[in-house]
Amino acid sequence: MPAFAAPPVVYAASSQAEIAVVREINRVRRSHHLHAVRLTAPLARVARRHSSLMLKHDALSHSSFDGSSFSTRLQRAGKRRQYGETLAWTPAGAGVGAKGLLRLWMHSPPHRAVLMNRRLRRVGVGSVFGAMAGQRGTAITADFSS
Repeated sequence: MPAFAAPPVVYAASSQAEIAVVREINRVRRSHHLHAVRLTAPLARVARRHSSLMLKHDALSHSSFDGSSFSTRLQRAGKRRQYGETLAWTPAGAGVGAKGLLRLWMHSPPHRAVLMNRRLRRVGVGSVFGAMAGQRGTAITADFSS
């Protein structure tokens, strides 16, 4: 047995679509002279769970469905000083990829503020396919922390 262990691969639990969103976030951040965000497994788990719960509760919402605050929900991924979140719903067949998603978020002042926040250096993306309001599609949560 080696004296050291290899660092865990954080991409292992993330889908190709989620990784594409992180790559696009970083492309946009670099174009604005900001540091890239690092994908972390704990934030990805929190984001994926929130996307699943939005489908279950048939609501696109930053609020937690268990009554806890937004910051409490994100603290499950590790205590940090600052948090941010961007959400999206993409109907099946709409053809909104990672570039289109980032274009939409960048044209929304609150989403843009999260994406361009230089203090937020970690991200987890949760992309879950299901139905909302009777329509098939994907709920996407991107959770950020300092």
